Parts: sequence; C-alpha cells; structure tokens
Amino acid sequence: MSPEEASQAPIVLEPIAWVKNSVKDPGHHEWTQVESELVFKPGFEDALDGLDDFSHITVLFWMHRSPTWDIATSKVHPQRRTELPLVGVLATHSPYRPNPLGMTTVRLLERRGNVLKVTGLDAIDGTPVVDIKPFFPSDEATKATVPDWVFQLRQYNRK
Repeated sequence: MSPEEASQAPIVLEPIAWVKNSVKDPGHHEWTQVESELVFKPGFEDALDGLDDFSHITVLFWMHRSPTWDIATSKVHPQRRTELPLVGVLATHSPYRPNPLGMTTVRLLERRGNVLKVTGLDAIDGTPVVDIKPFFPSDEATKATVPDWVFQLRQYNRK
C-alpha cells in the first residue's frame, strides 16, 4: 500500500476501557467534582504498571452519544451561549465535531488491578476509552493565549 493509499484507509479504534460514573446524560456538569472509574479490558493489568506513580493522566475517549456532525453547521456558540461569539467547532470543546474524540487531563486517585479511579473526567457513564497517557509537567504550554470569550465562559461556569 502506498503512503497515499494508507492515508485514505479507514482508522479503526478499539476501546481499551469504559468509563463508570454517576453521570448518565451528556450536558454541562460540574466535572471537576465527578469521580470516575476507568475499567480496562481483562489483560491490561501489565500495561498499567507504573502508571500509579503519576498524579495525572490524559484520557482519550470516544464521545459515543454525541450527535452526528454535519459540515453545514460547523460554527457554534461555546456551550450554546448565544452571548458568546459564533466560532468554528474546532475552536471549542464542543462534543459536536467531525470525529467525537474527547481528551481530558485528570487526577489519578488510585489503581486497583485493571481499574483506575480518577476525578475531573468530562465523560458520561459507559463512554469508551481509546487510550491514556501519563501527564508530564512539561506537556503544559506555558505561554498559551486564548480569546476573550474563554474567560467569559469560565465566569459563567463559576456561577
């Protein structure tokens, strides 16, 4: 297969774990307070060894209950707040996207066999997890900039 053909081949993702928590429906929740368990498939215990030495991990997950994306509606108001600017969906954390992949860095509370207990994961119960990575402090962008509407959004979320 040529590189061009390979780049057009379907991408296949297999869940390695599932989220277990009390959040049953998508929507805005106080995610920082939500404790979740990532329950891995049998046989993943060795792959998790050493992970509990980290305080944080990054979880990549498939937002399986997100609506099907349509390119005709590629602009959104962040968190559906019409007082905020209409921006491209890829400039937001909206679950309504071309590929409903989520990525969140969370605090790792503990590991029990093939289960990781975390806090701050913005995924609902039953969400498939496709990968996790340990968080390295150098992964943070130290001179990041964001548009003004991000600060407005944080003010709404503190209320």
